[in-house]
Amino acid sequence: MKLITIFSFLIFGILIKAQNKRFIYEYKFIPDSANISDIKTEIMNLDTSPTESKFYSYSVYKSDSIMKVDLEKQLANTGMINIKSDQNKGSVMYSVSKDYPDYKVFLHNQLLADQYKISDDRKIIWKISSDKQKIGEWNTQKAETEFGGRKWVAWFAPDIPIQDGPYKFHGLPGLIVKLEDNTKSHVFNLQGVKNIKEIPSNIFRMKEINVNQKQYEKLLKEYENDPTKGRRQIQTGGITIMMKEGAGNDMKAQELRIKERIKKNNNRIELVTK
Repeated sequence: MKLITIFSFLIFGILIKAQNKRFIYEYKFIPDSANISDIKTEIMNLDTSPTESKFYSYSVYKSDSIMKVDLEKQLANTGMINIKSDQNKGSVMYSVSKDYPDYKVFLHNQLLADQYKISDDRKIIWKISSDKQKIGEWNTQKAETEFGGRKWVAWFAPDIPIQDGPYKFHGLPGLIVKLEDNTKSHVFNLQGVKNIKEIPSNIFRMKEINVNQKQYEKLLKEYENDPTKGRRQIQTGGITIMMKEGAGNDMKAQELRIKERIKKNNNRIELVTK
């Protein structure tokens, strides 16, 4: 009987590696540490294939796809486009991709008008515990790490032989089923698994600028200090034109609104030191 069980797990491992899978997570997070009662919820997809994975917001991807179809119809019918304010859904605008089998990690995020592909070669060092618990239908084991300025606890399922998980997390001997930081500001819970024909290819549609983690952190600090810089500078014919404040120019008001939004988004999944 034990031999049959081991053989079944081996077959399961071969099948799951050979197929494209979608692991669906519920992500609960607190954007503002000064307002811990404001808990956001987003459904996230971790799509895996034998060669890669992509982690992204289902809500953002779905609304982007619907909006793209709508705008194409508008353009074909009227020659004009009208972006409706209620078309953009979801809060998690970034996405993460990993290349197998080396698990090269890339964050994809937009700052102002530019889309960046950020390579991250930091190692995630796990301390695996003997603690085990059943989470839903999965038998899991505990592991801990420190990453991005936070302490994390993960529960992984050895029976699912994919060394991946939410966000940038990977490297455990089984899929991460639950992941949370020690403040419970960011909590991921696996909700379901399904087969997919292929990973969507149009998640990252914009042309991307390749940078490393340190370069991105510098860009992020510059953006937070001066969030309208890119809007004040217009490139044309190789010349940089600087827009000045003046009558009818609401650049300053826009800058204040963006800075207020940044201020309320102080509890990001990775804490960036100032």
